[in-house]
Amino acid sequence: MKLSGQLRKMQHESADPIQYFLSLDDKPVGINAALDRNLTLTFTGRITCVECGRTIKKTYDEGYCFPCARDLPENAMCAVRPERCEHETGNDRDREFFETYCKVDHFVYLSLTSSVKVGVTRHWNIPSRWIDQGAVQGVVIARTPERKLAGQIEVALAQNMSDKTNWRRMLKGEIDDVDLEEARGRVYDWFPQALRNYFLDSEPVQSLNYPVLAVPPKIVSHNLDKENTLTGHLTGIKGQYLIFDNRVINLRKYAGYHVEFDWND
Repeated sequence: MKLSGQLRKMQHESADPIQYFLSLDDKPVGINAALDRNLTLTFTGRITCVECGRTIKKTYDEGYCFPCARDLPENAMCAVRPERCEHETGNDRDREFFETYCKVDHFVYLSLTSSVKVGVTRHWNIPSRWIDQGAVQGVVIARTPERKLAGQIEVALAQNMSDKTNWRRMLKGEIDDVDLEEARGRVYDWFPQALRNYFLDSEPVQSLNYPVLAVPPKIVSHNLDKENTLTGHLTGIKGQYLIFDNRVINLRKYAGYHVEFDWND
């Protein structure tokens, strides 16, 4: 199969195992069928902004040109620091974004990627958020009516646990032995007193299974900017990574790049 277009992060469907889809020119194409086959990925040398489409030399914030990365509300500080959300007091575009994406229910969750971590996402992003992280399990521990409150809970919990993923351990499947139900009971004491009413104590732990046949003994990340072609035997897909017999590549990092995929059906 030969495919080409502007790359976006992979889409997926919850299944056992997870079903992945390449997103080229915003058109999804299943890639699980390429597992255990030789696959070639080639960067054509062209990059365009995922928002405005202008041709650029490098991307910012996963696929944007500099003006879009700087000016779009979705790229503001609260994208990574939700406790600092200020869209409500911004311009008209900011306030519209606030009403649609910030002043909506948000989940605080625990996920098991390499170790247990805390995170925040909009209520419609579960389990997609966990799949993007490569989490093998996840559980929702709080539901808040807006983003800033969820961020305040996350900051409080992050003082006692990680809010980051060790991506190499995640890909290798080196997972700490953690009981998420037990962890949920433990973190309640770390909630800010004024926000404990948002705690959820009975949400089910969800498990996720990824299409991974094998992982190379040493995790080496491929850089399309330095070597525009990657050819190898595809042995797995996890998070936003394609796993080959000799290296891995994070497709989300190359959003906006124009690429070609080729594998035998």
